[in-house]
Amino acid sequence: MKNHAYKSNQRRACPAFSLFEVLMFIAIIGVMVGMLVPMLGHHDTAYAARDRRNAQELCSTCMMAQAAEVNFVQDESVIDTVRAIVRGGMSVRGAMRGRVFMVPGLSDEDIQGAAKYLRVRDGQLLYTTTAMTAPPGDQRL
Repeated sequence: MKNHAYKSNQRRACPAFSLFEVLMFIAIIGVMVGMLVPMLGHHDTAYAARDRRNAQELCSTCMMAQAAEVNFVQDESVIDTVRAIVRGGMSVRGAMRGRVFMVPGLSDEDIQGAAKYLRVRDGQLLYTTTAMTAPPGDQRL
């Protein structure tokens, strides 16, 4: 005859997680979420930083070209001016003769993003730190 009292006192193995394992799982998930949330918030900031950097590069290239008597400013239009800088131009006289001024490799998306931070005023291309939300009539994006 089998001893049933002995088996009833024996502890059965449960296929469950211990409290420590559950707390470790929650802690790992919390760390992963903590790393993910800031990256999601900086998505637009990264694009804005890229656009500002492109706008600064376009503005400084335009200023250098104007110093060499190459004028890229087109009829007070930011988009046309930026496209002229991307196409480039060459100085034909003076100390900068033969020097090519251009900003190659900008896509239409890059041009439109940079144009939000640029203004044309008095024949000069100017960089501003704030994006223009509603462009004036002649500076349509």
